[in-house]
Amino acid sequence: MSAEQLSKLSLSDMVTTRAGARTGPPQTPQESPASSPISPTPSLIESVNGHKYDVSTFDEELRRRAKIGLVKDDNSIRMRFCGEAGDGTKYFFHLDDDITVKLERARVPKCSCGVAQDGEACKHIFWILGQLSSVLPQNETIQLAQDGSSVRNTHPANVLKNQGLDQFADHLNWIIEDDLPDRDELEDEVSNMLSVFEPTGALPAEFKSEDTRELSEKSRMYREFKDIVLEQASQCPSFYLRLTQLITREYQVKQFFGEINRRIDRALKALDEYIEKGPTNRSSEALDVVACAARLRNLVQAVEDYRKDLEDSDDEEQDGEDLIERLAAAALLKVLDEVTSRNYDAYADSAWGMGMSSSSPGQNNLFVCLIGLPSEEEPGFFVLDSLRTMGSHIIRHHSVALGDIEVLLRNTPETSPAYLNAFRTLLQDKRKRAASPSGGSSAKRTMQ
Repeated sequence: MSAEQLSKLSLSDMVTTRAGARTGPPQTPQESPASSPISPTPSLIESVNGHKYDVSTFDEELRRRAKIGLVKDDNSIRMRFCGEAGDGTKYFFHLDDDITVKLERARVPKCSCGVAQDGEACKHIFWILGQLSSVLPQNETIQLAQDGSSVRNTHPANVLKNQGLDQFADHLNWIIEDDLPDRDELEDEVSNMLSVFEPTGALPAEFKSEDTRELSEKSRMYREFKDIVLEQASQCPSFYLRLTQLITREYQVKQFFGEINRRIDRALKALDEYIEKGPTNRSSEALDVVACAARLRNLVQAVEDYRKDLEDSDDEEQDGEDLIERLAAAALLKVLDEVTSRNYDAYADSAWGMGMSSSSPGQNNLFVCLIGLPSEEEPGFFVLDSLRTMGSHIIRHHSVALGDIEVLLRNTPETSPAYLNAFRTLLQDKRKRAASPSGGSSAKRTMQ
């Protein structure tokens, strides 16, 4: 069969996008030897998936190598990563055990194992040929050259050139060298993935912190476990790929905002605990108004930092960005709704708090502390600074809740005039953008 005919073979069974391929389980390279039938004719090697390989010109030793590479799945041959050079004329495949197979057009395949000599391929070269031929139809016998330089009379490099290395990588769950993160990126990604299982619910930035002085024994051990996983991922790209398939970005995002919402609830519960029992008579965590305000500011900043980190990554698709923005907006509005509903002297009715109600409203009123008083130490507008960077469609989704908050702010004398003006400007600007032809697009952040 000619190279042109081979290039037209159907790839209907192949996954057409790498993103799609990474959502499925890794593909088993070859079939089990226990169930791999061998044709009664010694010149044919047949795999359980129906592919037949013509090895009629091979001697006994070469047939043994071909059988190991083409049929067995206990041959310890695993792909680490592959790559392309010379504008599609050269391809290299890095396997486990520091083995590299090189395919170059019009040349005999080479392998660093040293066995492929005197015009006879090694098991690693036959393994590569088996992978490439896995996309071919099963109704014809596959002709192989003794030196591995042809599959159905076509050079394997030409097969890769015709179909595209990326197509085979998608189909076989290979990693292409250009897709490999560098060491720093790999460490960051592995830390982000493993942070979702951190015993104390640490956020990704906290999990990556080098300060371990206050960690529990379990958290210390988990960080050591992370180092082991990182080392394995750096040595075996296919292991890293499986991690990304298991702990998806969507799952990470949902876990992050789940923890943010739990922390919001704990902060407000701790404030209620303090209001009820005072600074000394308590059996659980308690926060006064100022401490609770600081905790909420930190959570809002954590959301903003997380959004920025994901924005800086270059692998986010639109659906993923929308998920992040939707969950971020929901968390931020939850905080804002809780704060606007607490415009009162927190200690006025507390038996232990006699005399505290005469203190500054910034000390006993959560609303005033975060919204009603301009602060040189905390410049900007609480929550609004983050909402202003979101797309019009995200704000429009929460228009009812935002409208209710606007009415409350407008009718509350303690609202800072600057904050109220900023809030109204946010709603007006998003309404205008929503009415424009490009109204659904995400807002671009301005340089800080």
